[in-house]
Amino acid sequence: MCALQLADAHAHLDMPEYAADQAHVIEQAWRAGVGLIINVGISLKNSRQVIATAEKHPWIFATAGVHPHGAAGVDEDILAGIGELLSHPKVIALGEIGLDFYRHRSPAAVQEHWFRRFLDLAVLHRKPVVIHTRDATAATLGILREFRQKLGGGVMHCFSGTYDEARVFLDLGMDISFSGVLTYPNAKPLQDAARRLPLDRILIETDAPYLSPQPRRGRRNEPGYVRFTAQTLAELHNLPLAQIARQTWNNTCRSFGINKLQTGNSL
Repeated sequence: MCALQLADAHAHLDMPEYAADQAHVIEQAWRAGVGLIINVGISLKNSRQVIATAEKHPWIFATAGVHPHGAAGVDEDILAGIGELLSHPKVIALGEIGLDFYRHRSPAAVQEHWFRRFLDLAVLHRKPVVIHTRDATAATLGILREFRQKLGGGVMHCFSGTYDEARVFLDLGMDISFSGVLTYPNAKPLQDAARRLPLDRILIETDAPYLSPQPRRGRRNEPGYVRFTAQTLAELHNLPLAQIARQTWNNTCRSFGINKLQTGNSL
């Protein structure tokens, strides 16, 4: 592992894109300085897979949840199944959950119903949440306000909104996570938000295998590429890369309640 210590706050290591070379991708991330990965679940089956991967590496942690695209297929048994996974020692958050009104793969009302039910589950198990929102900011904020006094915090994954929207999410106890989109030349409004937000509330992520940063655009994304987002954030704040890496690492540990000693020091 190189001297730089980076955290990828959101990756999907158990997607089909990594079926042939997951071990190699993980090793490459480690060699690139990524010493902490949050491996995120998007269905009950996938959540079980991400937990199995996390069990193999002390520096990879898991979440359990159902992506809003799959909300129409959720029932009480799946909700209970996710609840059972939350007791696993490697599961540090409930997610990815939320609302996606861009693709409408599940009806909006159904998404909102199960979003509330999953937030109830997070409160019951005292877990932070990983939230996906796309073209649904107003509805997401409305539901989060309902839970304002109960939730134990969480992360707005792959944030792509405005500075003013980010401030409202911060006021609701959520941290802001930036993906490789931050590195895109046409992402000036997003870069402005990242520049103005307090550094102690910012995380960085890849959302791998999706949203490759500008230098790797058009290729499969990997956790090792989180360095490019860190570099852009460092430039926006006029700070050394090492300082941004350390700050976002600490923020990731705080957001997810990870004891730094838990991350281990080897593959």
